[in-house]
Formats: sequence, structure tokens, C-alpha cells
Amino acid sequence: MNQVKQLPLWGKIIYGAGSGGFSLIDRVLITWLFYYYITSPLEGVEALMPPFAFGIIMFLGRAIDAVADPVIARWSDNHQGKMGRRLPFMLFSGVAYAAVFIALFYPPIAENSPLNSVFLAVMLGLYFTLFTAYVGPYLALLPELARTARDRVDLATFRAVFMLLGVGIALIGSGILIGMFGFHGMVWILAALGLILLYLPMLIKEKDYAEAKPATLGLLEAVKTTFRNRPFVIYLIGNVTFWLGFNIITLNLPLYVTILMGGTEDDTSIYFGLAFVVALIFFPVVNILSKKIGLKAVMMFALVAFLVLLPLFYFLGQPVFSLTPEVFGYILMGLAGLPLAVIFIVPDAIVAEVSDLEIKLSGQRREAMYFGAQGFILKLAMGLSTVITSALLQFFGSTAAEPLGIQLTGPVSAVFILVGVIVFTRYPEKEVRAYRR
Repeated sequence: MNQVKQLPLWGKIIYGAGSGGFSLIDRVLITWLFYYYITSPLEGVEALMPPFAFGIIMFLGRAIDAVADPVIARWSDNHQGKMGRRLPFMLFSGVAYAAVFIALFYPPIAENSPLNSVFLAVMLGLYFTLFTAYVGPYLALLPELARTARDRVDLATFRAVFMLLGVGIALIGSGILIGMFGFHGMVWILAALGLILLYLPMLIKEKDYAEAKPATLGLLEAVKTTFRNRPFVIYLIGNVTFWLGFNIITLNLPLYVTILMGGTEDDTSIYFGLAFVVALIFFPVVNILSKKIGLKAVMMFALVAFLVLLPLFYFLGQPVFSLTPEVFGYILMGLAGLPLAVIFIVPDAIVAEVSDLEIKLSGQRREAMYFGAQGFILKLAMGLSTVITSALLQFFGSTAAEPLGIQLTGPVSAVFILVGVIVFTRYPEKEVRAYRR
């Protein structure tokens, strides 16, 4: 191993800031683009397309993104350059990523038109490709900058803090900004803030703190070798099912609030805020427990907790346990913050650990391909979550008079989480630790 410097505290902080940038932008898109296109909240503008059409287009965009993940990961792992293997990709993708995000909220026709469908399909494919071009190399830096288990948990925690801040600003601030400046004003303001955060990690000189020796495997061999890593595959199933369920809840939260609970768009921020404040409070607890009892036990807690909570979303808007609908909604979203605290920290640390097994499999360090392979599966699942959501709303109802489609989103999500719980019980943490650097 080449002698490299240990990343100082300021480096950990600005590395984490990048996560805040793309988390902010992406969560605004995930939360509001669906709502924007199927309800068209702009005054005098009709709905731009049916929910199911949006879901299919989003799935196609995710499929393009999924294919881009291993391609960009292999390109980054094998890249040779003066700036290292990761920073060049982050440098050249950030501005374009933010620009395409803004453009998505400016469809060409202010009514239901096939041209909007074509526009959305093309721009989403471009958006997700640029997202991957930044995020894949960014995540691959984590196991390179942090070379011990404790440092990896710490760096993952810094990343999680900024990720939570970015998501929190997106989910809480977006509703407030819409009320103050309208949809387009909100989009421009949050895109500008996200862009600043995306470029803070550029202050780190990659070659001073990370091993930057390029890998040599071809694309297909790199992908096949990655999926031969059994602990990685087991972890991946658990993580993907969690995010599939959480994304369904995120997509529907504006509908939970406005339709099931009779609130306003601004009220959405309160419910998001509860979950993320609780998560932020419990970050130090997750950090300590991950080091004391291991990553597997903490991850299992998150999966089981979400499995228990998801079916309860069916009852939003109804008096439950003698509680008013508002109080029940607050309690449910607050409890959801506990597993969220885990999922923001632990998965990065697990991928960093299982990627160490690559030395045994191929003799090379290919961190980007592990995050890329995860992204390939995760983004297909995220696309699937949109299809599931849109199908439920389309066929079972999405109005105050017929709310069953919205109500079913929680219980349906729980079925996927159950699969993740069963599979993740087989994660071989002792085997992984045995091969840790």
C-alpha cells in the first residue's frame, strides 16, 4: 500500500458536503416532480400526464441510470489522471446535473401532450446519468479516504449528516419555498444551494489521501466478479428493499398530507421534518452502536422497524388508538426517523467492508464498481417503486373520495421489506471482518 496521509477533520466535513448537494437536488426531484406532472400545481395549467404514464417513464429513466452505473464505475476504477480516479468525474458532471434538474420543471407544453412525455423521458435519462457520473465516484472515495473500520463509520456518519441536511432542506424547505416563491422559484434556489455543496469536495487532493492505482478488469468481468462477492449480494438485497419501501412513502407523502389528512402542501414539511430531526438526533447513537455491536445488528434493527411501521401508513387520516389523525401522523413519522438514522450511515460502511473482499477475488481495488453495482440494482428498484405507486393510484384511487390506492402503499411496501429481513439474516459479518484490511 502506498503511504498516504490521513484525512483530517476538515476533509471529512467537506467530503460529507458533497452528499448534501446531490441529496438535496435528488430528493426535491423525487418528492415533487411526480406531484408536479400529475397535478400541475401551477395556476392555469392542467395535469401534464396520467400517473401511470409518469411511472413508466420514470422506470425507463431509472433503467438508463442503472446501465450507466457499472459503465461509469468501471471507467472511474480504471481511470488514470493527475487529479486521481474520482474527482475528474465529479468536477465535470456537477453543473450539468443541476442544469438538467432545473430544466425538468420546464416542460415544453403546459397541458397533457405526448411532447411532454418525450421531453420527460429524454431529460430523466440525462438527469440520472449525470447523477451517476457524480455520485458513483464520490461514494468510491469513502473506502479510499477511510482505511479502517472505525474511520469508515465516522466518515459515513459525516456523509449521513450532510445527506440528512440536504434531504431535510429539500423536504422541509421546498414546501416553504413553494409558498414564498412558487414552484420554479423553489427549484432555482435549491439547485443553486445544491451546486455549491457539490463542489466543496473538490478542495480535497485525492492523491494525497487515497490510493489511486487504476484497476484493469474489463466491464463484464468487473461486474461478474463483483456479484460473486456473496456478502455483498446479501447486503444488497436488504438495502434495496429498504429504499424501495422508503421511496414509495416519500413519493406519496404529499398525497398522505393533502388527501388523506386534508392538509396543505406546506404541511408536508412538518411531517418530513419530524422524521429527519429524529434521525439526526440518533446519528451519534448509531455511530457508537455500529462500533460496539457491529453493523449487521444495527442494520437488522432498521429493517425490522420499517417492516413494523410501514403497514401503519394505511391508517393515516383516521383516528387510531384514540389519537387524532394529526397526532398519529406525527408519531408515525417521528418513529420512522429511527430506522432512517441507520440507513443513512450503516450501508456505506458495509459496502466499504465488503469491497475489501475484492482483494481475494481479483487482487484489485475496485470500490466504484461495488457502489456502481449497488446503484444498478437500487435504481431499478427505485424505478419499480414509482411504477408500483402509480399503478396503485391509477387502479385503486388517488382522491379523497377514493383513497384506497394511497392507503395501500404502506402495506405493499412492507412485503418487500419482509424479503429483505429474511435474506439479511444470512449476512456473514464475521467472514467479512476476517478479510478487513
